Amino acid sequence: MLKDYDLRDDGLAAAGVADRRRPGKRHRAVLLIGRATYAGTEVACLIHDISAGGMMARFAVPPVVGDRMTIAMRGLDMVEATVRWVRDRKAGLEFAMPQPVERVFQPVDEAGLIARAPRFALVRPALLRFGDKRLAARTIDVSAGGAKIATPWPMRVGDTGQLLLPDTGSSLYGRMCWVRPSDAAGEAGVRCGFRFVTPLSLEALAHILAG
Repeated sequence: MLKDYDLRDDGLAAAGVADRRRPGKRHRAVLLIGRATYAGTEVACLIHDISAGGMMARFAVPPVVGDRMTIAMRGLDMVEATVRWVRDRKAGLEFAMPQPVERVFQPVDEAGLIARAPRFALVRPALLRFGDKRLAARTIDVSAGGAKIATPWPMRVGDTGQLLLPDTGSSLYGRMCWVRPSDAAGEAGVRCGFRFVTPLSLEALAHILAG
């Protein structure tokens, strides 16, 4: 029997509150993008509620009861989990081992580093648009909050504009938050971090990853 997250019923999880009738049972409401890896693919999910024993998440394409996956989220190491129920696009997952979920709510980790959302590998052609200039680039990875980009063109921290992804028709507004000379073999130019003005929704992120 699950002691701190009843994955057979998402009623309490949807409320995101503690069940005070059961000492020690605790639910925390969150809205964080996670990265689920199963069936050989990486997909995005939106974590609604979490406890030491499991979580409820929404998927663009729902998994199947019994699916086993690994979950990456801000503040925790990779977590192994099993799908216990599915309703529409929401699923209840049971962790293989209890997790220190308090880390999910801490802005920095134990090493003093900023806890960041998981990133998804995304090697795709892209364009950077600044005013009337369109500059060739390619994405390296993406998260709900931004993208890592490689480009042969010089960039400056603070440059604001759009990241255009032709494969999906996405146009994302943001600014350069860091710029470094590329250290990749055979790659000229710079690598840079482009922070989105507005974090991507689950649907927008899933659309980009599926493109």
